[in-house]
Amino acid sequence: MLISEVYRRRPKTVSPEESIVSVIRRMEKADVNGFVVVDDHKKVVGVISLQDIAGAIVPSEFKDNPGMAMAMYKEHFFHDLCHELEQVPVKKIMRKKFLSVNLETNILAVLADFLVGDLYIVPVIEAGKLIGIVTRSEIKDAIQSGMTH
Repeated sequence: MLISEVYRRRPKTVSPEESIVSVIRRMEKADVNGFVVVDDHKKVVGVISLQDIAGAIVPSEFKDNPGMAMAMYKEHFFHDLCHELEQVPVKKIMRKKFLSVNLETNILAVLADFLVGDLYIVPVIEAGKLIGIVTRSEIKDAIQSGMTH
């Protein structure tokens, strides 16, 4: 199966200058968990997902020790951490190293990268232009399609 058979057209994008609070609101409104980040020239410069935002909220000392997060609980701590991130621009936490594919990419290559890189959103680029995305939803649909044939 090729990407051309499963990708989502008309991807939603955000600017590297957009604030994280704006991105979270747009995620909620659009019912998505990630966006492709494009510059003023419509060039893909990164991706941002809910995982990236959550990763920016969690203090580094808690990432390797979730038990510490449980022990360090104090009222409003989570809200304070979220508030600190509100006005941070996307470019500060977006993934600058990301997988991109074209219409002829084999779906198995994307599946492998999804597992290794914990990816959520993969831009589909043809002739230097963003034409679509592949997310976990498209992967799920492809697996379901593969099982019903």
